[in-house]
Amino acid sequence: MGAGAGWLVAGVGSIGCRPRAGEPAGAAAPDPPRVLESWLERWLAAFNDPDLGVYARFVETLAPTVRPYVDDDLAVREVTGGFELLSAQVTGPQEITAWVKDRAWDRRSKVVLTASGPDRLDDIAFAGAPAEGTLPRLDQDAAIAAAKAKLDEAARAGRFNGAVLIARGEQVLFSAGHGSADDARALPVTPSTRFCVGSMGKAFTAVAIMQLVEQGRLGLADPLARHLPDYANRSLAERVTVEHLLTHTGGTGDIFGPQYDANAEALKTTADLVRFYGAREPAFAPGSRWGYSNYGFVLLGAILERVTGKPYEAVFQERIFGPAGMSSTSQASASARATAIPYTGAGATGRKALKPYEGLPAGGGYSTVEDLHAFVVALRRGALVGAATLAAMTAPKVAAGTSHWGLGLAVRTCNGESFYGHGGSAPGVSGDLAIYDDWVTVVLCNRGHPAAVVAADFIGARLPAG
Repeated sequence: MGAGAGWLVAGVGSIGCRPRAGEPAGAAAPDPPRVLESWLERWLAAFNDPDLGVYARFVETLAPTVRPYVDDDLAVREVTGGFELLSAQVTGPQEITAWVKDRAWDRRSKVVLTASGPDRLDDIAFAGAPAEGTLPRLDQDAAIAAAKAKLDEAARAGRFNGAVLIARGEQVLFSAGHGSADDARALPVTPSTRFCVGSMGKAFTAVAIMQLVEQGRLGLADPLARHLPDYANRSLAERVTVEHLLTHTGGTGDIFGPQYDANAEALKTTADLVRFYGAREPAFAPGSRWGYSNYGFVLLGAILERVTGKPYEAVFQERIFGPAGMSSTSQASASARATAIPYTGAGATGRKALKPYEGLPAGGGYSTVEDLHAFVVALRRGALVGAATLAAMTAPKVAAGTSHWGLGLAVRTCNGESFYGHGGSAPGVSGDLAIYDDWVTVVLCNRGHPAAVVAADFIGARLPAG
């Protein structure tokens, strides 16, 4: 994002009339900030229109480069109920950022529009934003009743489809499923439904790595080259450490994008990905800053396999899923147990079933809200790592936007209360695991982001503090 230009639109609602393309010949060239302001007004009107087809046509006509993602945008519209504009600012020569609030939930976020002129919108990006102010907290019974009522309301409106669990420590106080796990089979969601967890699976990779650290079989300061001496980019391998990979500060970049899409059928395993991306230069000098890295966790998986001599899936089963009693959790989509199909798009315009994902050390495996609570119980009992290791994993080490990162786990606040955990998202996938001092919330959805986080934050903001 570019440097702020200092031009600010405050308040809620319409931004006002601005120059449009097609003005009479001889008219003065539109002022760039006003062009961007006009784009925001037009985009927000289309996004908020009750007829979701209006937004689809807006993208088709005025933002063709965003066309591949229109179903994801429509899913955001359905979940959020649309956006209320809070403020906006020109943040670059061709960029305007709007801070918005969901109409249907508490969540605040931002939308970044990029436009090269009055006739074409080049990019639309959604991102997180810090919450402002605090909400009154409720007692236990009232908080759970409020959560149940909100989820029921959202499910009836088509804004929530998934499973939720709320626990106080080890005691589950509420769990429920809403909506459909598989439309074709008329399979309802229950607390035992398996969902793709997306990047939530990174928590398993982090725990397995820290188990090896506890055993002295690897160190946080170890360079990648110590465990992968044949890594193609030797210079990077000598500079990036295990801790860099756990904290997303290694500069190792992403997996996904055009290169991956063009070669996806050949990129099924950890070894495939390391061969394919191993010669790549870092996005930035290791340790110099934070940058979320899916590939960094693929490398951690490769380290797991090299140190243990076993496939990372077997390491997860032996060291995490088995000891924690996570009988419905695996890296594979295929299972005799009920498994949710990921869907993108919106009900009003037609949802699309997606091909099931398969797991990697960077995420994409399958679990249930019940199993993820069992994971938390085992983690806190010391059945997976010791107390000192868990404290190190959950200490905020690196600032990252609206949150911090520890060793493989995110550290955030919700309505003034700190928690740690991990989220996950992909088309048709949204999950959130939040571990507070007293409370645990788990939300899994077979819809894209922000389907799980809006529900998780609504619940977390109302639970009793402490």
